[in-house]
Amino acid sequence: MRIQLPKKRLLLSAALLIGLHASAADLYMLPQGAGEKNGQNWENALSYAAAENSLEQAWQQLQPGDTLFLGGGEYEARGMQLSASASAANPITLKGVNRNGKRPVFTGDWEKEDKASGFTLIQLASESKGWVFENFEVHKVRSVFETRTPGRVSEGKIVDVDVQETRDAFVFRGGAMAAKPEIGSHDIVIRDCDVKYYTKRGFRFRDGCYDIQVINCTADAGGKEWYVEAFPMSFNVIGGAKGTNVYDHDITFIDCVASNNWHINGDSYWNGDGFCAEGTAYNLTYIRCEAYGNTDGGWDDKSANPLLIGCIAKDNKKNYRFWSGTPGALLWNSVSGDPVKRGGNSDYVGLWTKGKIRIHNSSFVDSSKPLALNDWKVTPEQMANMNISVKNSLVELPEGKTLPAPNYTVSDTVIRPLNGEGLTADGVGYQKDMRDAQVLLAEVRPYQPRIEKEGRLLETKPLNVFSEKNPSGWYLSDWNNAKMKLAKGKGINGSNALEVSTNGSKGGGATYRTKRDSATIKFANFQKANWALKMSIRTGNANLTGLELRALTMAEAPKTKEIPLPGTLNGSNTDWQEISIPLTELKVSEEEFANFAGFYIRANGSMAGPLYIDNVRLEPIH
Repeated sequence: MRIQLPKKRLLLSAALLIGLHASAADLYMLPQGAGEKNGQNWENALSYAAAENSLEQAWQQLQPGDTLFLGGGEYEARGMQLSASASAANPITLKGVNRNGKRPVFTGDWEKEDKASGFTLIQLASESKGWVFENFEVHKVRSVFETRTPGRVSEGKIVDVDVQETRDAFVFRGGAMAAKPEIGSHDIVIRDCDVKYYTKRGFRFRDGCYDIQVINCTADAGGKEWYVEAFPMSFNVIGGAKGTNVYDHDITFIDCVASNNWHINGDSYWNGDGFCAEGTAYNLTYIRCEAYGNTDGGWDDKSANPLLIGCIAKDNKKNYRFWSGTPGALLWNSVSGDPVKRGGNSDYVGLWTKGKIRIHNSSFVDSSKPLALNDWKVTPEQMANMNISVKNSLVELPEGKTLPAPNYTVSDTVIRPLNGEGLTADGVGYQKDMRDAQVLLAEVRPYQPRIEKEGRLLETKPLNVFSEKNPSGWYLSDWNNAKMKLAKGKGINGSNALEVSTNGSKGGGATYRTKRDSATIKFANFQKANWALKMSIRTGNANLTGLELRALTMAEAPKTKEIPLPGTLNGSNTDWQEISIPLTELKVSEEEFANFAGFYIRANGSMAGPLYIDNVRLEPIH
């Protein structure tokens, strides 16, 4: 989407374009420009201040292998939408250059109390390939870098981009589908990036990202003084929505540090994690990564098959927290020390699991609770399936404590009292190893082989869209004197319902939808079927006429049309009436719905009473 500029800005914009030589090659830009401002060299650098979208216009002139050099100095931060069609061998590059001892610095006016308000500095267009962003700083913007929905970017690098004061610094969307996992964002390197002071996340991956390396990056949330929102996380791998068979996988973190994520929550559970991964991720690898000062997990990892090599976790409530079963997590030559509870209703521990963990050549010290199994609402059968295996390691235990079989398997391990010295004893335990990450991985990977998850198509069966409460990512909106709200107790069997009403003779419309790609219902993930939009509706106490319904999709095409609901809904009938409309009736072209993102209901005139909607669903027509 191109930004529409005022006329006087368009004149500047045109002048800028005239100054660009036809076969751009490399271009140069300074905050105010220089000389003829044609971008051919520093003496004639383009002016960033000349137009609202000056950098975007310069970027658009670049060809594969070209670079836009950005000279050191102060730049007013503004939202930019960039795209690339190149390759890793010949990328399109935005590269900051130090001049007069200064790096390029983009500065906005976002404050932590603004939370989700504000803009993203760089939005990278979906399907972009062959791109590099390097050597600049960003201060006070809501988000620094995001892949535009649905994502599907590849062969890219972000190098030495440092951030201070943000909500979400770097957000990568995959855009994969169960039927097409390969289209997710992939072959990306993020290196030497430092994020300081954020309220939600430093680095986030979601919806089908794979083959990504994050190297020598830090994310420091700022601790108690910077807490304003729940669930801050340094490095977050979220995967796809549950039940979609979309996974983030094969993401490697090397020499990364996660620290000071705080979540103050009274007597309830305090979150705030360093490295956090959901169950819709697998094959995550952490090499020489460290986590400090987090009010929950240094690691809080629900993924399948995580591998940690040479990692350190100290001063977190739960230094390591792993959830998955077979094959479970492997900790190799790692350290847990001095866990600390800062508040809330859960205790500190060196390592916690509700699954299986193997610990090799590692040290668990300075804690009266070095290792623990989940014991909250656990059946004997569940407890029997938990196991912590400790080999060639050092563990400190309080006097009289043991690691009892069968839940603990201990071999060639030194058990010593608390307050010992050092991280090794009798030749076992952690030893610092600074060999090349790939050498370490080649040595340890045979003990934790990669796994594969099948992205099979899902069974076609009724899918809930609304029942009782709207799912994550879905919301209610309205226009022209219409209102939609959640009505408690007005649904089927006393559940909640959607309530639609209008004021005035012009009627109006109300929408129940999502704009979050991961929350849409993607029909490509399901076995082939003809789908119908179904719902239960009833009136309050007055007849309703002239209602029409339209289905919504995330895509600009296919265009959809409105379908009239039954001519008159009888207000004296308090029974729920079933509405069923095949999606084929709601489209105006031959294209299939790629996804379902909600519905829009419109009244052509005033409504004497409210309309209640419940049990909204999609069902396959057999």
